[in-house]
Amino acid sequence: MIKRIVLTGGPGSGKTSVLEKIEQVFTGQGYKVIIIDETASYLINHGIRPFGNGAVDLVDFQELVMRMQLAKEEIFDRAVEMLPNEKVLVVYDRGTIDNRAYINEQEFEEVLTRLNHVKDISELMNKYDLVINLVSREDFYTTENNKARSEDVISALNLGKKTLKVWLGHPQVKIVLPKDKLEDKIKEVLNEINKILNLKQVKRQEKYLVDLDKTDLEFIQDNGTKVEIEQVYLQSNEDVEKRIRKVKMNNSLAYYMSVYKTLEDGTKVIVSEKHIDKKVYDSLMEFKDERYSAIHKKRYYFSYKGEYFYLDVFDNDDEIGILEINVAEDEQVLIPDFVHVIERVTNNSKFSNKSMALIKPVMKKALKND
Repeated sequence: MIKRIVLTGGPGSGKTSVLEKIEQVFTGQGYKVIIIDETASYLINHGIRPFGNGAVDLVDFQELVMRMQLAKEEIFDRAVEMLPNEKVLVVYDRGTIDNRAYINEQEFEEVLTRLNHVKDISELMNKYDLVINLVSREDFYTTENNKARSEDVISALNLGKKTLKVWLGHPQVKIVLPKDKLEDKIKEVLNEINKILNLKQVKRQEKYLVDLDKTDLEFIQDNGTKVEIEQVYLQSNEDVEKRIRKVKMNNSLAYYMSVYKTLEDGTKVIVSEKHIDKKVYDSLMEFKDERYSAIHKKRYYFSYKGEYFYLDVFDNDDEIGILEINVAEDEQVLIPDFVHVIERVTNNSKFSNKSMALIKPVMKKALKND
């Protein structure tokens, strides 16, 4: 089993201390722990920097960071294949997507162009199984433990916000808020890694109908990430759900296949989920279940007070959306004040994507007829 985890966040968020503890704890659990150090700091500490005397252009610097990061990841991926240990944990001190926080969207596209688009944004993002974002706090910020830092505290905090935003859209983002004690922050990180290593479903999914007219969608768009999704259901047994997705993020397309199984108690569990290429996606379309129409929706990923939400807005209904969040079993949901919830529909099968694809309702009409 190989798991790839990104540890990210703004400067001064505690990454160095957390990384040391990750290596110690999971080595003790029998994992081969590989930590890939931060590429930008390595270049800066060796005299290649986008600031100060002899500075290189910022976009040129990000090209160098991306080239080195991709090369490191390719080398370590190959090394992992050679390892006899079946339990491998690869932890990246920042991933390739972090570079988007330092330059604008057009500049990042320019970097990818220089690299001959070896990877698109979706491929870069979804290589990692989990992204842990450590949120910085003003009174904890220091430059003493990293000579590569040049930001003042306000710039560092703003950079942390940008860093979180560029990762919104990844399916597994954990936001770790500041704590009075670093030990508590470390404990939360270790717990999140344990969850993904043990493959335990320790969270419940909550779902709510949202009145889009009374929701600040513009604020969500400005502070989150939008992806466009086409979802198609394939022929399968009644207790199995197979679906394929075409996902557009920025100007890049990615394709996925997911398989779910319904247990005797009605619980639906994921069997597999993987990235596929366009050729496979097109071939699977031949097995489309004609009882279901394709789902077309825009999904807005955003964060609020340390929680990770997404809001689905369907092409056939511009008044009602669906808000979802995964929370711990004993955790209460704090609905953002800029989202107007109509009602909780967590266990209402009528509002599952598959049900809506089958009966082709407009959610507003379905709600009125309930």
